[in-house]
Amino acid sequence: MDFGLTEGDSGVVARATGFARQFSETGGTPSWDQWGDGGWTGLCLPGEFGGGGYPALASVLAFEALGRGGIDRGALFALGAHLFGCSMAVANHGLAEQKAAWLPRLASGAAVGALAFSEASGGSDLDACGSELVAEGTGYRLSGAKTCVTNGSIADLFVVLARSREQRSPFAYSMVLLPRDTPGLSVTPIEGVRGLAATAPAEVVFDDCPVAESDLLRRGDLGMAQMLDIMRWERSCILAGSLGALQADFERVMRHLSERGRHQATDHALARIRTRIEAARWLMLQAAWRLDQSGSDLLQPSMSKLFVSEAIAECTGELRRLVAGAAWRGELGLADALDDALALLSASGTSEVQLNTIASQIGSGL
Repeated sequence: MDFGLTEGDSGVVARATGFARQFSETGGTPSWDQWGDGGWTGLCLPGEFGGGGYPALASVLAFEALGRGGIDRGALFALGAHLFGCSMAVANHGLAEQKAAWLPRLASGAAVGALAFSEASGGSDLDACGSELVAEGTGYRLSGAKTCVTNGSIADLFVVLARSREQRSPFAYSMVLLPRDTPGLSVTPIEGVRGLAATAPAEVVFDDCPVAESDLLRRGDLGMAQMLDIMRWERSCILAGSLGALQADFERVMRHLSERGRHQATDHALARIRTRIEAARWLMLQAAWRLDQSGSDLLQPSMSKLFVSEAIAECTGELRRLVAGAAWRGELGLADALDDALALLSASGTSEVQLNTIASQIGSGL
């Protein structure tokens, strides 16, 4: 296992550090136009469609550098959902005409992508998926609703998981590419969320939406396999920015405590936090590296998402406790950081979902 980077891949990580510095100095957050102009919206998309063509490992390290440089965690999560979720879904599973129609726009940031998977009645339970495709003539009709859709309020393209009414088998799912202007599609922004507020979450309703055969992400009941591959990418990569932000928080707390004198109790707590951050980082890098080796297992992405999200939440909570009154007064940004960290426990599949996947793979002898 080699986590070494080529000179070009190392360059994009350095560029991410410089890009983040522009905004950390002013306290601003990049717009989607600025993400696109910097090449971040298409970082790991194929070069033939305007993407950067970077491997997953370099992309994860670049996102980590963006987070460590001070970019808002919610903005990075939204960018990751667009890139690692929606855009890579089209790149890896789209037909030639679908790629030609959408990837240049997604790569440039001219179009924002969203995954519409979760439903209010079942969360991440696919057996409770109520969004249905009904065959009609040469096409279909889509009805149902999705909730907590990252980028939903601003997305131009939704990748929707739906099941066939006619076939109720565990494999009778399809992935649908649904543009925002599709008749019957309506979006309601979710207001007042605690944590990852910059993700522009929304409720998305499909009221008898027309779906052509050409809107299906390939043909046949391949939705389940496609969804698992999409989640491999998202779960392996999307937390990199938040892990980088945690490292920045750790360094900030270290400086704060050093100014007040060193104590063994706080030193031991910091040592445990630093060890946990490093363990999470290596598990995340291993998951990204496996993507670059064409790995198709379910175990590594779920282990990474489980451990990294829980490490971020637990370490952020401990950092806040260590600075005591300073955090209570709103200093060091740890109050907002903890809200963001707790939100990560649910996003892209809860810890329980990851544990179910891990347990199933252990049972398969993988």
